[in-house]
Amino acid sequence: MGLFFDDREDDTEETGNTLKEATIGIINNVGCPHQIFRKSSTVQEVREAYSEALERGKKEGFYPVVVLCDETLEDWLAILENDEYSREDTLAGDSSGGKEILDRRYQEAISDFGKDWGRKSIEEFMGTLSGGKEISELSGFVGFKGKLLMETLLFEIPVKNPWEIIAYLPMGGWNECPEAPDMMAICRYWYEQYGAIPAVISADILEFVVEQPIQDEEKAWELAKQHYGFCMDRVGQCTETCTVGELADSLQKSTVWYFWWD
Repeated sequence: MGLFFDDREDDTEETGNTLKEATIGIINNVGCPHQIFRKSSTVQEVREAYSEALERGKKEGFYPVVVLCDETLEDWLAILENDEYSREDTLAGDSSGGKEILDRRYQEAISDFGKDWGRKSIEEFMGTLSGGKEISELSGFVGFKGKLLMETLLFEIPVKNPWEIIAYLPMGGWNECPEAPDMMAICRYWYEQYGAIPAVISADILEFVVEQPIQDEEKAWELAKQHYGFCMDRVGQCTETCTVGELADSLQKSTVWYFWWD
């Protein structure tokens, strides 16, 4: 099942075959083969297209990624271009050290967790391994009414490794969202450890797919702590109890990892 539905609703009306300016801008910035899904498309069509492309990409040498065409992401990609962001330099950079980055971010996050969530103790913040919901469907492009949130693209990114998707779509680098080099290193670590593949990207959402849920309780706890360090809002705003334990329990049931930076 899916779990998260964006409460925004894009009220832009479709006019003939005209695409939104943001859609055109993102297509031009990414510059890869793509499918376009208008707002009249269904959520299931996007999910099925992603699954088909993921299998096909294994033979044809690409990884697919679903991208929401909002103005914020389009503006961000344009800013990077103006700042002479180099996709080639990012791809050639050191993408190791993901675990160290996650450990550092977690320690920084819990150092003042009481200020954010009003917890009296770290034990209370950890909570218990219970209450987590199964997430088995991509939902980052789904609006509150269960329809496609906005025009959406499915890119075929010509990379050998899934973490390199970030070089083509370097979302982040603002507030608590990691910058592209750290994001790539984290994505590489999670792929090598858990087979996690970046699947959906917007200006403030990132979703991964994995083949199976985490099987071991200790690993689920460790991964949940990493998820919190990566994105504090994943616990603070995307769980019912605002505890790491609820997230760890969810990871033992889920094949989709969801992150949203407020």
